[in-house]
Amino acid sequence: MSYAFTFDLSKLSHAIFKDIAKISEKDKINEKLATMARNLVNKFNVDKFTGLPISDSITVIEDLIDVNMKNSLQKEQFLQTQKRALFLPHCCRKYMDSRCHATFDTTTSSYTCNHCSTDCLIHQATVLSVQQNYDIYVLPGASCVRKIFQKKHYEGVVGVACTDELKLASTILERHNIHAQGIPLIKNGCSETRFNFETLEQILTYNGKNSPGRQDPTKAPSNAPQPQNVLM
Repeated sequence: MSYAFTFDLSKLSHAIFKDIAKISEKDKINEKLATMARNLVNKFNVDKFTGLPISDSITVIEDLIDVNMKNSLQKEQFLQTQKRALFLPHCCRKYMDSRCHATFDTTTSSYTCNHCSTDCLIHQATVLSVQQNYDIYVLPGASCVRKIFQKKHYEGVVGVACTDELKLASTILERHNIHAQGIPLIKNGCSETRFNFETLEQILTYNGKNSPGRQDPTKAPSNAPQPQNVLM
């Protein structure tokens, strides 16, 4: 967790994310970032819904706008890539203890989802990304990306993380000339973090020519182990 505070944007109207995307487009950036962020904080009462001070609310929205701006700038190049990977944060797992059946690969410092819980965000994202021919890595942190690139070559990457981790990963990707799309967490912390699954779905399926058709993201791939009932 990179912020000095925690936040949860999941209670906000989804319209705020649409507004962020709109003002982040290259041809719509006519105001200073802080002014745009303050306007959105006021419009959607971000401080009231999150309980954050105005200054922290503006910081969060500024970072979201920054991520969307970078996405907009790299979108065309990203769509031209072929071999892609999805990086997910391990803190989005439903369980952070032995109830999670994910296995850890020391060679890439990443987890592999074994589909123990159909309502887990990592499970759902894994199913969707497999359908879209992405390689998937569930990572403890952005620094693990270097280890993966020592073993694998990718042209495009979709990364889900808090904004500070996205910034760190961005510098690594630029060194490897890899085009990326970032998805910031809407609820941060060390566990039970969340991202907007609809945003992930839009990015992964945007290039329709290699999309095999929309399927239920709660269903595990046919070759995956079946989810087991786990006692609480």
